[in-house]
Amino acid sequence: MSEDFKKKLLAYEKGELQGEELEAFEKEMEKLEYYQEMLEGKEDQQPLPTINEKKQKRIITKGKWKARFQTALTVFGLFILFTIVSTALTLVYYSWGKPDRVDVYRGILDYTLTITEPYGYLGGTSTNSTAFFGLEASRDIRKRVGNETIKVGELTVDFRFSLMGFPEREYIGQESEDRPAFSYPNIGHRNMSDWEQLENLPEGTVVSAYVSFNDLMETREVESLFSNREMFLEWLAVDTGIEETDEKYGGIIFDPIGFPSTPIWHDDDMILTSSEEDKRWFGGTKSESYQSPVYNEGDQDMLHEQFMKTLYFLKDHEKKANRLVFLDLQLEDRITYLEENGIKHYGAVITGPTKEVLNLQDESWVAELEVDEVAFWNWE
Repeated sequence: MSEDFKKKLLAYEKGELQGEELEAFEKEMEKLEYYQEMLEGKEDQQPLPTINEKKQKRIITKGKWKARFQTALTVFGLFILFTIVSTALTLVYYSWGKPDRVDVYRGILDYTLTITEPYGYLGGTSTNSTAFFGLEASRDIRKRVGNETIKVGELTVDFRFSLMGFPEREYIGQESEDRPAFSYPNIGHRNMSDWEQLENLPEGTVVSAYVSFNDLMETREVESLFSNREMFLEWLAVDTGIEETDEKYGGIIFDPIGFPSTPIWHDDDMILTSSEEDKRWFGGTKSESYQSPVYNEGDQDMLHEQFMKTLYFLKDHEKKANRLVFLDLQLEDRITYLEENGIKHYGAVITGPTKEVLNLQDESWVAELEVDEVAFWNWE
């Protein structure tokens, strides 16, 4: 910038230029502004510095993996959150009510097996909540032979909310395909009594067996027939009206209904015997002890009352009970028959020393006997 231009610019700012001199200076100023705008436009149009192709791919790849990692992290976080929430809701769902759902489902399994399987009263069901609103119920499958209770398998059932899955049974060793059965008086005869098998077994053994009667008997009568013998009355099969009319098996009963020789107790039968509460600054603990009512051996009325109570309980959950044993239990029809005709028995399951059981062959009231299990001597 020349000294002359600087002087004119200073005079222009002070307002000292006039006439043609002012007009000439303003035109010169317009030219300078135009040149300035052109220079600025060229600077804006200059291309950005380019990045080589490998570097571009590296940046893009890095961006993709970062996005994937963030997505995976988000999904994992949501999964953890859902698991925590579902676990909490699962605990609330199955512990809701009085009795709560865990106790109800446990009762369905225990009571169904107690009335449909001669050894079903042995042991109990344990439960464990699983993720995503699930509950796993499991229990040992046991049998009593002589004075020993043995585990022969395991039963597992899964629940999802109120939906019950199919039961899974796993047996220890090989399960016999020839199941023992009862014969209904004057109708069914398998002609498969195992007297010869008992004769061939040595004295140092014990057996469990299904005994079929020649006539229907009262509970008290059945108990009296076995009370003075060296054997244990395990389970009593009950005539419910269906056994006599079931044409499918012609009086041969593979799926009996019955009850053990001791009462089937329910949770609301238990009597509170003691209660202790330990109070602390932050909460406390409370412990309670319960025991079953007193049962006098031979109390037929108590056995019947608890059996009928169990049938009524299962009638309210019959779909689950049917699924557990893969049968149509027809509980309403059976209950109606028992209410009208009373409780009588066509057979029983017993266990004891082999030679003592063999003596039943001479009894006129015994129609047939089928051996279930054999074990070495444990009758002490």
